[in-house]
Amino acid sequence: MLSKTFSYLLLFIFLINGLRGQESRVKLENDREVNIQKINDAEKILIETEKSKTVSIGRLKVINRQISNRQNLISSLRSDINSQNREIISLTNIISSLNKDIKLLTNEYADMIYNSYKSRSSLTQISYIFSSENYNQMFRRMNYLFQYSSFRKNQIGEIQEVKNKLKLEEENLKKVKESKNYLLRSELSENNKLQNLKGRQKKIISDLGRRQDKIRMEIDKRKEALRKIDILIREIIRKESKVSLSDDESIDLERVSSEFESLIGKHNWPVSSGFISNRFGEHPHPVIKSVKVKNDGVDIQTKKSSKAFSIFEGKISTIAFIPGMNNVVIINHGNYFTLYARLKNLKIEKDQVIPKGHVIGDLVTNSDGITELQFQVWKNNVKLNPEKWIIKK
Repeated sequence: MLSKTFSYLLLFIFLINGLRGQESRVKLENDREVNIQKINDAEKILIETEKSKTVSIGRLKVINRQISNRQNLISSLRSDINSQNREIISLTNIISSLNKDIKLLTNEYADMIYNSYKSRSSLTQISYIFSSENYNQMFRRMNYLFQYSSFRKNQIGEIQEVKNKLKLEEENLKKVKESKNYLLRSELSENNKLQNLKGRQKKIISDLGRRQDKIRMEIDKRKEALRKIDILIREIIRKESKVSLSDDESIDLERVSSEFESLIGKHNWPVSSGFISNRFGEHPHPVIKSVKVKNDGVDIQTKKSSKAFSIFEGKISTIAFIPGMNNVVIINHGNYFTLYARLKNLKIEKDQVIPKGHVIGDLVTNSDGITELQFQVWKNNVKLNPEKWIIKK
């Protein structure tokens, strides 16, 4: 006889496993939504770059980003498919177990009916009771018959309960299989798109490879622009460091500096959307691998007509124009400074105190259709990796 306690224990275990599977699936679905959003954002940027007839490094960066996004999405889909395979196995085992329970309970009930029939044919229940030798025996027999009758009724209820569970799990299994088939179709579609992107990537690299002389000139121009920015910000920091943070009556720079530092890894991005197209530090050029390029901040590629925002409250230290970087704005946050370059239509003035999220200006879109912000973070005269200061995407 399968006891009620054991049945409920099995049900509890199944429910716990089911909830764990659901939690895992919810996380995977959330990750997938994030990847899809990244793909959609990058696709808008890619469409803008492809309006230009000139094949550019910027276009290659978007393609590279899209390949990474697609690979992450495919990985997420594969994880979800594997999770659903495990769930299908689990549900199949549950259904098999429930079918066995139904068979066992049905056989037990059939045995009870048969025994009850034999009991009635050999000795009626009344004669069974009144043949008792004493009152105690009579009450025990009455209680036994009552419990036996109740147990038969409970057995019917238990069979129906297990059948209901079976139906529910069969429906769950059907849904999971349908979901898995959808994911398999999505994975196939994403793999096709990934292969298409890799083909485009290969062609762009080939086209750019035939323009190495021009690319080397662009690298030199960028290096010179970054050198001028380095001179500019170091001079600003040198001047600002001579003044005590508490001397500025327009803003409490001691408080601002402390709060800025406390938000490491939590600052908002200086643009509303986009991706890091050129990371901090030294790394190989995306086309001419033998050439190392250095970045004192990060480049964030975004959509045309995007705006730059201050990541924290501060005071405008300087506004300058540097060839190759257009307008450059440096904001003082006490011991910290942020720099924003490739701007136009500025919305700020020198010495202006601005809040967090204030619009600094519009981003310039170059002749190749690339819209990119150069963003730097400094602590006194030390360059910092901006990626460590802004929210991870």
